[in-house]
Amino acid sequence: MYSPLVVLLVTLTFLCPEIPACSPPLGWKSISLEEVLFNSAIVVYGKDVGHNLTANRTQDVRGEVFLQVYCVLKKDSSGIPENITLSPVSIADPCTDWTHRFIPGQMIILGLKRSSADTFTIHMEGEFANEAIYKGDTDTYNKATKVCGLQTITVPDGRNASLISECPPHAVPADAGCVMPSGTTDFRVSMILLPALSILASTLKL
Repeated sequence: MYSPLVVLLVTLTFLCPEIPACSPPLGWKSISLEEVLFNSAIVVYGKDVGHNLTANRTQDVRGEVFLQVYCVLKKDSSGIPENITLSPVSIADPCTDWTHRFIPGQMIILGLKRSSADTFTIHMEGEFANEAIYKGDTDTYNKATKVCGLQTITVPDGRNASLISECPPHAVPADAGCVMPSGTTDFRVSMILLPALSILASTLKL
């Protein structure tokens, strides 16, 4: 006769043929919000208004997320509609924290890439895909709006311009300084420093 423990282990093996690995891959490192959003083509602040979901055997729920965009912090050459679809996305992975999940009714900050006029994917940063998904709370919003390139706020296409009041105030005004991720250079600063360095070099030659 087999012991109850052996029977239990065998049963669990058949019931749970695939158990997701909850440890990050070897070599993974977290990338700062500033760097992820700075490198995102599009950054928006809005509300998760619904999901169209499917689930696979690893319990990683995937599908579409429908987002109502309140504010556009950074955009590409095309307009951003008020109502957009994020697809495909990972909705709820049991091995990750909130930053990799979508919750209906929750305000959220996203870095995006365009797939079509109204469909987008999440911006991924780094070799092991740090996703540009952040809570839309005041502290995170303030941190995001300090990043260079995210100071000019606009409403999405189709949204009443008066509703810009629903966007939280920017932490850094458009004409003030901004935060650059490490390893990058603010073009505006370069335009100031380069002429000054040129004059200094000319002076030293005299």
